[in-house]
Amino acid sequence: MMMEESESDSHSRQPELLEVGKHDSEDRISRLPDPILCHILSFLPAKHAVATRILSSRWNLVWTWLSNLCFDDEFCERPAIDDALTKDTAQRFDKFVHRLSLRALDPLFGLTNTFAGMNAYPRIGFEDFVNWVLDRTNSATLAKFSLQCSNLTDLSLLKFWVSSAIMRNVREIEIYLESHGLHTLFYFFERQDPVELPESLCTSTTLEVLVLYSDFVINIPPSGLCFPCLKFLHIEMYCLPNNLTERLFSACPVLEELSIVGLLVNADVVTNFNISSPTLKKLGIRFDIGDQGSSYNEHKILIRAPNLERFHIIDHALVSYMVHELHSLTEAFIDVSYFEWPSPSYVERPLPQAKRVLELLEGVNEIKFMSLSAETMFALDLAYEDFFPTFPNLTYLEVHIGGTSWKLLLAILNSLPNLEVLLIHSHAVRDSGFIFEEPVPRCLLFHVKKIEMRSFGGYEHEFQLVKYFLKNIVSLEKLIVKSWAQTSQEKLKQCQELLMFERASKFCQVEFL
Repeated sequence: MMMEESESDSHSRQPELLEVGKHDSEDRISRLPDPILCHILSFLPAKHAVATRILSSRWNLVWTWLSNLCFDDEFCERPAIDDALTKDTAQRFDKFVHRLSLRALDPLFGLTNTFAGMNAYPRIGFEDFVNWVLDRTNSATLAKFSLQCSNLTDLSLLKFWVSSAIMRNVREIEIYLESHGLHTLFYFFERQDPVELPESLCTSTTLEVLVLYSDFVINIPPSGLCFPCLKFLHIEMYCLPNNLTERLFSACPVLEELSIVGLLVNADVVTNFNISSPTLKKLGIRFDIGDQGSSYNEHKILIRAPNLERFHIIDHALVSYMVHELHSLTEAFIDVSYFEWPSPSYVERPLPQAKRVLELLEGVNEIKFMSLSAETMFALDLAYEDFFPTFPNLTYLEVHIGGTSWKLLLAILNSLPNLEVLLIHSHAVRDSGFIFEEPVPRCLLFHVKKIEMRSFGGYEHEFQLVKYFLKNIVSLEKLIVKSWAQTSQEKLKQCQELLMFERASKFCQVEFL
């Protein structure tokens, strides 16, 4: 009886299963509303989005309402062969995608789909393609305009394209010209004149995000105010005229995030940066120098940002910092390098240029989280005499230590009275000359709860440091040691030695990884 019911149920479900299969063969995506289809296409490069017009009459004009226009000439020229694919497969796939695009575009470009063999096919000019798309898209408001181009032959077109995007009330602009990129200037020394952007860019009342990955010229209006609605700015510069660096970063009334990348190859030409903003919350700075660069420079940067919360700096030029009113700053990631060319045969301490890192730390001493790179510690070692600024609110310190900078560790800990978490990246040397002095820093006696040591090499001074921590930190709750030992036997030997050390804290857990 049960078998009969089961067979009956099976027969009753069969039409339903067939019906489901029937629906699955239909084109459900094409039945979606236009706004949803446009949203899907917005994640594609412009060329691929345009190519969807050949799918069916339903898709013929969907792309013309795109709110994101992302142009990349790698998608408009034949892409390089991926090493992960066989050459034949990659070429056939390349031709297939290109043919689809040509079929979508040839009625308007006057191209044909006739190919003279498999190794020859027409190419769409990148500049013509961008013009064609901008001329045929209907969206009155653009969410994003993105342009990535290896070599733009007619730079005047860039001003036209950016102006067109601004006229459509664009909210985000991203531009990268490889020929004017800093990596091209830095590694190949192919100096190009900076590209001038349209004046309408500075006065746009809708632009909120501006990302410039190449060397551009921005003409600030005579009023001194620009980008009235800009909240995020990333800019890369090779030409650093003071009329721009002293005015631009303080002229944006609602700017919240600022990222600056600068190439400071000429120490003889002084560049001054002025970053004064009552609205700025996040600041990132990266300065690089050429092969003949040096920390002997007079570049200056003024930072006055009372609402700044996060500060990340990578400075290989070690410029001079004047930092004021960072009352809201909670996090600072500091990676500055002292570099001199040619290298001196001997180094006198303290070095005036290296002291700039101490001046920078004095300006950010109200933070709660701080990360110091190994290069920063080296510069501090060259600058340190008997003074290190106090950080009364700091509870978390991440520090990369190697070479002689081990000697600075206790000096730094003595300046952090309320430290709770210490993360050490050990770039160890065999003989650090580390000396454990008395008295024990106050934070180690009363506040530190967690210590983590990474890249533990098993050197004697590393063991002595762990022994020092375990012996003196009464408040310690957890010690984590991550070894870079190559064999399990070596790790086991290190672990056994650590577990034998005396512990001042009855509740301390030791983890060896």
